[in-house]
Amino acid sequence: MKKYYCCIKEYVSSVNMAVKALIIIGFVALTETTLSIFFDSNQNSPTDVAIRSIMSSIFGFIFGAQTTENINITSKKLQTLIASIVAIICLLSSVAVHWLSSNQYGASAVEIRNLLFASVGFLLSRAKSVD
Repeated sequence: MKKYYCCIKEYVSSVNMAVKALIIIGFVALTETTLSIFFDSNQNSPTDVAIRSIMSSIFGFIFGAQTTENINITSKKLQTLIASIVAIICLLSSVAVHWLSSNQYGASAVEIRNLLFASVGFLLSRAKSVD
């Protein structure tokens, strides 16, 4: 466990402060979006829409750095780690929504599925490359 912590710490230290902040904000937005599937029947309030929008923008930036030159994210391993965590969270949320008979058609559930598609697509593109 300590080995993984050291690796994560090294990867995170390779990015600038703005990217670190975006990673934190992105995971907070992902958490809020996931929770809103189960506890918020509306899911269409202006705040929910804003949170889902920034979440998509942030993870689009992180995953998109794979295809464009971005000097702020030089660690492909950090991108892969973030994509893996996001994919697992989205997959577990989608499975829970299915089995708990929650609203699968709500805006938050749709956004979680879209983020699952994006993160798995990113991981598929990384599976083709040599680290």
